[in-house]
Amino acid sequence: MMSLGKDIELLKPQVHENLAIIPLKTEKSYIDILTLKKGLELELVEVKECETSTVNTLIVKNNAVTPLILIDGEEVVGGDQNRIVNSTILVEAKSEMKIPVSCTEKGRWAYKSEFKQSDYIANFNTRRAKEHASRTHKHYQDVIWSSISSLEVENHYASPTCAMEESYENLKIDHGKIIKEFNIESGQNGVLIIVNGEVKGFELFLNPEIYREFHEKILKSYLIDSKIDDKTFAVNIDTARDVIQKAFATTFEKRDNIGLEEAFEFENDDGIGTLYSFKENIIHLSYFTKMENTFDDEFNEDISLKTDI
Repeated sequence: MMSLGKDIELLKPQVHENLAIIPLKTEKSYIDILTLKKGLELELVEVKECETSTVNTLIVKNNAVTPLILIDGEEVVGGDQNRIVNSTILVEAKSEMKIPVSCTEKGRWAYKSEFKQSDYIANFNTRRAKEHASRTHKHYQDVIWSSISSLEVENHYASPTCAMEESYENLKIDHGKIIKEFNIESGQNGVLIIVNGEVKGFELFLNPEIYREFHEKILKSYLIDSKIDDKTFAVNIDTARDVIQKAFATTFEKRDNIGLEEAFEFENDDGIGTLYSFKENIIHLSYFTKMENTFDDEFNEDISLKTDI
């Protein structure tokens, strides 16, 4: 069992039209971990197709002296098809490994360029559908392609290759204006998202430095599945705190890891999530509320967010 040993602090809510976020903060960790973005910029990391290319596997080579973190839903573009990482993985220093991925560009199977990191991660609905598929042993790929197709229909846009990235790019200008309304707070290493007054999910990262790299990507992943309008909704901190408390109060079940990380899945009547840890520190956690879920406006109980798994 691992003690989380962290209290989650909910900072001042930020609201723009019918979208709201609550920045989250935990005690800072000093574990040295490299992100894919920095690894590629420093030319310490290489992402490549397998010798015989396959849709659902890529090779990642980490030449750094520190572990490399790949985040669930993180997209790389290029190669024979654009892909997303199926789960958060910690790749050992000075090592090479095959990682499970899913295609996010159904209409292309031909070499385009060397892989590079995308400006996006998979949208909220795709990541949530993938989480459910992982518990029911459905094939990830069919679920993801179906979700991306639905995204195109909802946004009245058809990419020539059914590429998730192009759906995002189609809305880039509108999303950019909205994201500027939300600031990163000092020490922030997570975020809780509220749309139309309803909590949709929350995310935690190892430290503020890693969160900073994913702040815009996380917001975009929720924006693209949301209809933004000028309605505003009151933000209830106690409601948000209750969602987090209930998530941590569920049973955490260990599942198979791929790299150095330990992986735990959890689920309750309200939502579903996964926690990844390393050396007894949370390196990444994501939690998505279920589509049919609604929350009461008032929660008055003072709740401690410290727990064990």
